[in-house]
Amino acid sequence: MPDYVDWFVNREKQYQGFQKMLAGETTRSIMLVEAPADMGKSWVVQRMRHLCEEQGVGSVLVNFRDRRAHDYLSLVRVARDQLGAESFNHLTQVINNFTNVNINLVGGGPSRGVNVGDVAAAQGDVNLTLQEVAGGNIIKDNVIRDNQFYIQADSEVARRAAEIQINDAFFSCLSDVLKKGPVVFLFDSYEDVTKEADQWIQEYLLARIADGLPGTILVIIAGRTAPELSSSLKQLIAKTGLTLFTEDHVKEYIQVKRKLTGLDLGTIFKTSGGYPGLLAKMADVAAMDDEEDEDWL
Repeated sequence: MPDYVDWFVNREKQYQGFQKMLAGETTRSIMLVEAPADMGKSWVVQRMRHLCEEQGVGSVLVNFRDRRAHDYLSLVRVARDQLGAESFNHLTQVINNFTNVNINLVGGGPSRGVNVGDVAAAQGDVNLTLQEVAGGNIIKDNVIRDNQFYIQADSEVARRAAEIQINDAFFSCLSDVLKKGPVVFLFDSYEDVTKEADQWIQEYLLARIADGLPGTILVIIAGRTAPELSSSLKQLIAKTGLTLFTEDHVKEYIQVKRKLTGLDLGTIFKTSGGYPGLLAKMADVAAMDDEEDEDWL
């Protein structure tokens, strides 16, 4: 079991609220967690993700702290890969159509070219086995230019048309996944979200929820600042903050969860100020000191 689960302290209000959302015991389906740095937002998000894994619920986790240039294309691909690419073959086919790459089927007999896209001249070749593209198995992305994907569009109208078709394909596949159970989207470090990613989340994902996309979609957004969402989502939103740890929380974390002894808990509480992030860093240093002492015995 991951350390963040073993070490989880407090935040029961948010965690229990998420459990109710997952169990369908509330009409709220969007949770905004807004708090300053070092308050344990990622901790809460990771705990929620672990609950999804425990219950076999499909989930997508995106941490915008990774500084990737996220846009609609990267987000639908991340969601596809985390939810199970085999359920998104149609999406992958549509994406491949717009990357204009010639796919060569190899194995099981003489290879043959299969043109993908609207133009005859392909930008590159990709070798795939028949098992990868046939029989209901996973269809692979076209891999070109160091695994980067470029939508071929000669105009803004064409680019917009590609965006619409790709997103329509994604939500069509997602609708089939939702027939099997809920899907949870977890967005962490939202203060670092790109303009393009925020646009996709609000204009596609949340808009589909507002329009009543069949099935249960839950969205958790955690960050130092919470986004301004459409008024049409007002009845679906639960907004929460995070409080500082008390001295009892510090004691529980240090002694019970981290199993560290011989530390002045009063000093640790005052020094950390009750900030979970600072407390975790102090505990990590104390744990490293213990390991170094043992190595020299």
